[in-house]
Amino acid sequence: MKDFDPLAAARSVLPTLAALSANSELDRRVDGAAIAAMGEAGLARLLTPKQYGGHELPPSAQIKTCIITAQACSAASWVHMVCGAHTFVVGRFGDQCRDEVFADNPDVLIPGTLAPQGQATRADGGWRLNGRWQFASAVDHGPWLLLGAMGEKDGSGGRAPPIHVVVPTVDIRIDDTWFTLGMRGSGSKDLVAEDVFVPAHRAMPTVPLFMGTFEGSAGPLYRLPVMGGLASMLAGTVVGMAGAGLAQFIEATKARRDVYMGNAKAAKAGLQMRVAEAGGELASARMLVERNCDILDAAMTANEAPLELGERVQIRWNAAYAVELCRRATERIFAAAGAHAIYDDHPLQRLHRDINTATHHAIADFDGVAEIKGRMELGLDEGLGLV
Repeated sequence: MKDFDPLAAARSVLPTLAALSANSELDRRVDGAAIAAMGEAGLARLLTPKQYGGHELPPSAQIKTCIITAQACSAASWVHMVCGAHTFVVGRFGDQCRDEVFADNPDVLIPGTLAPQGQATRADGGWRLNGRWQFASAVDHGPWLLLGAMGEKDGSGGRAPPIHVVVPTVDIRIDDTWFTLGMRGSGSKDLVAEDVFVPAHRAMPTVPLFMGTFEGSAGPLYRLPVMGGLASMLAGTVVGMAGAGLAQFIEATKARRDVYMGNAKAAKAGLQMRVAEAGGELASARMLVERNCDILDAAMTANEAPLELGERVQIRWNAAYAVELCRRATERIFAAAGAHAIYDDHPLQRLHRDINTATHHAIADFDGVAEIKGRMELGLDEGLGLV
């Protein structure tokens, strides 16, 4: 049988994703036919364990397919990115949990949110889950959720370490709060848990889970750092969006005329300089993301968790800076896109909104990651927390 080509698979769904992108925007969730197309192409199982029929590919496959799919639909790529990242995490859980999640469907999508927003308290045989989680992208499309939870309070006023849990979507109430500036099609609604029981086999302590130092039989892919992996996948999606925006701007500018003078817009030096500088920023962003692909793939081959702190920090910085470069490039060209770009049906307007919304994800917080990078460079690497 011919080897699976993830990049060709991603390219094969671009016409479908592009045709349905407006529907996803209006419905505030990715169109079901787009979800089906990505699943049929094999994209949902890129990081699924091989024992369940998945491809269990290196991180670069997921990251590069995020870049490609974002060229056709921001929301579809975002859902592919988030759910792939969650598969990357759930693949670390024990056999009993993985059997429940993956055995019947290697293409299963796992929505949720990694930030520990709710609270877990110990119960006989497991945990009780309560609270609210925001930004649960693709929650309408998956039977299982991955959620981070704060540990229970101790007698001194502190908290036990956080955990991550896997729960059936039907156990959680979905609160449709997703009325936003951008990324409308991602369907990133709130989740509410009210005394939900989670058996012990579907819970893991966050730090070893994210660092890859947990006990278990999971393969090298699942020993890679979660924070750097997620950041790189997100950066891939943003790079793809920004590239689509620049391509749209260039094509539109070639045909634009000055509304008063009738001169060709493309002949203006200012616009030429904007295109050149935005192109340079996006090329740099892509190189940073590709560098992360190389680091993560090499770490998977080495299989020596945890990845060294300096490399973890570099991955986070590369991803955050790539996202920031994409934001700057998009701001630059949108400012010169003319009055027609303010309409909702203008493709660059939507990309401008989507990119600005995507950059607000906590994993890509530029100031926060810049501080981590600066502290590391200055030898102040103690107390950096989970990187």
